[in-house]
Amino acid sequence: MIHPLWHRFPMVYHQLEQIQQRLEQVATLREPQVHTLIQQQINAGGKMLRSGLMLMLARFGEPDNAELVTAGAAIEALHLATLVHDDVLDHADIRRGMTTVSAESGNREAIYAGDFLFAIYFQLLSEQDPETVDLRTNARIMKRIFMGEVDQNGPSAPLIPTVNAYLSAISGKTAALFALATYTGATIGHLSAAQKKAAYRFGRQLGMAFQMIDDLLDYTQTAKTLNKPALEDLNNGIVTLPLIYAYQTVPDQLKPLTKTAEQIAANADEIAAIVRKHGLPQAHQLAFTYTHRAITALDPLPSSPTKAALTKLTQQLLQRTH
Repeated sequence: MIHPLWHRFPMVYHQLEQIQQRLEQVATLREPQVHTLIQQQINAGGKMLRSGLMLMLARFGEPDNAELVTAGAAIEALHLATLVHDDVLDHADIRRGMTTVSAESGNREAIYAGDFLFAIYFQLLSEQDPETVDLRTNARIMKRIFMGEVDQNGPSAPLIPTVNAYLSAISGKTAALFALATYTGATIGHLSAAQKKAAYRFGRQLGMAFQMIDDLLDYTQTAKTLNKPALEDLNNGIVTLPLIYAYQTVPDQLKPLTKTAEQIAANADEIAAIVRKHGLPQAHQLAFTYTHRAITALDPLPSSPTKAALTKLTQQLLQRTH
């Protein structure tokens, strides 16, 4: 079932159904338990935002190119692989309103599932026309995703990062895949070099804003709205943009509560109350800035219903509640 978000953008709805079906078909393996868990995650109602953006960018050139379905399935496989592994690192129990693979079957099975999805990503890349697959860009993005995760959660990562360090981390772990998706759509659509560059820049800026809003929602929404536990990052000792800004504003209030990741988790409710007062406005303003940059990045693309739809979608993502 395709996410209701795409009911407002019917020009890509049917292709998203084809992408989901393609991923279901290719993501099969002999181990029945892991197979079932992967299929459940594929059908858990994710937004398919990255493949949807890919399809919308292709509409500026060749929207019916048959390569788009395989490319979209590859992007979704890569995204799902990173989520499965993230859930292991974050000890997450719920994802998209469902039990995570790691919570259901353990970390070993989750690592198997994530690795298998990475393999599916490469398989789908190999099935595409070599003229429309930029392997160098795909490899570079894979590296950026990994380095973004290490920058945020690696052994040398500071407990309370600077805003610039946070931006560097999310540019890899989140924005890079958005940029790959929009660039892929522009490439398969045979857009000009300048338009492909604009598509990449749009995806990157939108991905930055998307992650900031995601981090804000952790403080502003309930578990029911989010389809996962609220304050999940704090309860795992993870520091994101709202807390960084609050720490800069009222360090005397937060320093005694944030000396270790374990202490952050133990004091999550008290920290959240401080962050809601002193960190959310600045974080939301920065998300607005990156949203505006994303819309501006579309300037080199011709005016069309697709461009208007992309602008509308970008604005809606800034205002989302989950």
